[in-house]
Amino acid sequence: MEKVLVIDANARCSGKRFATLDVIGVGPRLITALLKSYGFEAVLHPYENIINNPKLVKNYDVVAVSFMVSDIVAVQKLLKSLKRFRENRGLVVLGGPGTLDEDVLKILDFDVAFIGEAEYTFHYLFHRCGYRSFRELVHEIGNSREVPKGLAIKRGNNVVSGGLGYWVPKDLLFKVIPEINDVKNYPYYWACRIYVEVVRGCSNFCRPSITGLCSECGICNSKDLSKRVVCPAGIPPGCGYCNVPLVHGYARSRDIYSIVEEVHKLIDLGATRIVLSAPDFLDFGRDAKVQDILTDPCNPSPNIDMIEKLLEELTNIEQVSEGKASISIENIKACLVNREVAEVLGKYLKNTAIYIGLESCSNKLLNIVGRPSKCEDVLNAIKLLVNKGLRPYVYLIHGLPHEDVEDIKKTIGVIPLLKDLGVERIVLYRFRSLPRTAFEKIDKVVEAIDPEIVKYREILKEEVRKFNSYRKMELIGRHIDVVIASKHHKHQHYLVGYPLTHGPVTLIKTSKRYIGYLARVKIVKALSDRIVLGEIIHIKQKIVKNL
Repeated sequence: MEKVLVIDANARCSGKRFATLDVIGVGPRLITALLKSYGFEAVLHPYENIINNPKLVKNYDVVAVSFMVSDIVAVQKLLKSLKRFRENRGLVVLGGPGTLDEDVLKILDFDVAFIGEAEYTFHYLFHRCGYRSFRELVHEIGNSREVPKGLAIKRGNNVVSGGLGYWVPKDLLFKVIPEINDVKNYPYYWACRIYVEVVRGCSNFCRPSITGLCSECGICNSKDLSKRVVCPAGIPPGCGYCNVPLVHGYARSRDIYSIVEEVHKLIDLGATRIVLSAPDFLDFGRDAKVQDILTDPCNPSPNIDMIEKLLEELTNIEQVSEGKASISIENIKACLVNREVAEVLGKYLKNTAIYIGLESCSNKLLNIVGRPSKCEDVLNAIKLLVNKGLRPYVYLIHGLPHEDVEDIKKTIGVIPLLKDLGVERIVLYRFRSLPRTAFEKIDKVVEAIDPEIVKYREILKEEVRKFNSYRKMELIGRHIDVVIASKHHKHQHYLVGYPLTHGPVTLIKTSKRYIGYLARVKIVKALSDRIVLGEIIHIKQKIVKNL
């Protein structure tokens, strides 16, 4: 079988990662494992390993690149560096969120692209159709009149697409454990947040209220949950800026023991920071409470029994129970948070960061966007979570469609309340339209921007910066456990540490021999709204045996 080099180019933008340097995602690891399950020899590497040493590709038949729409420049640079590989008839396969945009595919040089979820498409191609190699696949489809769903190919300068791939049925979902050993190919993998998938898809099949399109037919609120899937007006499901429900479908939960097995293996490899990944962690097990598909974001209530069973299993792993590794969760919807949920999360995940979307404190805007929770729901959820020892990180977005000055003022006005409630950090994003979303074409419309809107967006940015700086100042004098990752890229006398239970990047002035150690540090200075300075109190343990 062919040798395939899977390259993780996600979040590399123009060729370099500027944020979330400590993240290892699920997608490329899953694709690597899927390829192996169909008999390919597959190896996973991060983008930097290949762009800095393109000769690594010479022993492979296929290069498979996973990327996002925002990474097009990085991918162009990568493909340019593989010129000799292409001259020697090497194949290029593309995948990940970046392939959802046909305009992006028109620019890139590739042989075949996977669009949407891969499991069913792999099953169709390599099991039902019996293809034994990508070369055979490319040859056959290149000469065929039709392109299968979930694939796109290049014919000259034109992209011929079979459209978005099928949502993966449960009998094909979660059949392989994502690649474990190749995590070691990532720099300072032992200090990274490694994401482990627990739920595929999203339960929010509400839709944005788009003037001129939405007929207010009521299907989004139908008691027949399967009817919510198709909108008569063709509006994609979910929040207007998000394509998860359309691309990945309704929420489907992974088996508890499969999750525990993956986490066990990662921690045994040296991982210390595991993040349970889902569009909404509280959807985990909720699909077992409905006879139909799960397309209601707020009902039924969370499956407390399954959530508790999963968290109990994970926190009983020896390294986690001894404080040498941590478990945290990614996103939750406010409308699913109640006292019982907060109690269980606090019992097993106390002192860990937890992300919750507020986006805006204008309920008018939230309704237009298609959010299932109101501002008050989020504030109440934050209060419950903080009371049980969790550390909420809150998402805000500026520049949303139909946003006006009053909407921005309401969001600015809630920031002092977020401080009083105990929110640890605000993560502020600028709205950017994504392919296959309800708001896909919004930012392609040229509109005159009200100078007052621009003014208040700048005020919002500054208030968020001050909030986050204040929270960093509050950390001074506290003791936290950090995993020491590497030298700082600019200040070589400092090492970079990542808090075990998440938090600000921590710089430590100490010997490089402590790279690969878990250490207790005292925060002595806030360097910015993102970075603090720490001093080592004592070394807790060596994580990596051979560096």
